[in-house]
Amino acid sequence: MKEFKQLGRDFFVRNTVTVARELLGNYLVRKTLRGRIVGKIIEVEAYLGPHDKATHSYNYKKTNRTKVMYMVPGTLYIYLIYGLYHCLNVITEPEDMPCAVLIRQLYPIDGIELMSKNRNVKIGKNFRNLTDGPGKLCMALNITKAQFNGIDSCSLSSKLFFIEGQKVKDNSIVTNKRIGINYAEEDKDQLLRFTLKNEKF
Repeated sequence: MKEFKQLGRDFFVRNTVTVARELLGNYLVRKTLRGRIVGKIIEVEAYLGPHDKATHSYNYKKTNRTKVMYMVPGTLYIYLIYGLYHCLNVITEPEDMPCAVLIRQLYPIDGIELMSKNRNVKIGKNFRNLTDGPGKLCMALNITKAQFNGIDSCSLSSKLFFIEGQKVKDNSIVTNKRIGINYAEEDKDQLLRFTLKNEKF
């Protein structure tokens, strides 16, 4: 795969919805001792911080878990759901404005055999089930809170970072409601999930 430019601070410091949409078509890279794993970002969700009841930092809530959200844009925010599955987010907007984008789906590009071993599954047609969900992609890339929570993805020494990929046209993006946030009252209906057309598994 051709080497691309690593996404830097200027990319993530912008409006969260803009960052979310423009992450589509870029790549997530995980460097490991066993090789490099790369996935194309095909689905994300935007979380709008203090003004969004679906966000952990709603109303500027700051706890031991959410303090990472107040760090510089480009910082990785990783948390557990159901006490089992990790979810990968990247912080957006200026420091102390705790917003984030959740990486929901990747299309496997490189290191597919390693992804399969990490997931302990067989590779199916079109790599189905390897990275078609936030918990699955974290398992496939061996992304854990202990390793990466609070890490700066913009650092040139980071083992988990984003690189520039293809520019995506607006008419190639499907917009929907976010998943699994029924607790968020009126904010559960915001159209803040973005998916590349024709690139689902």
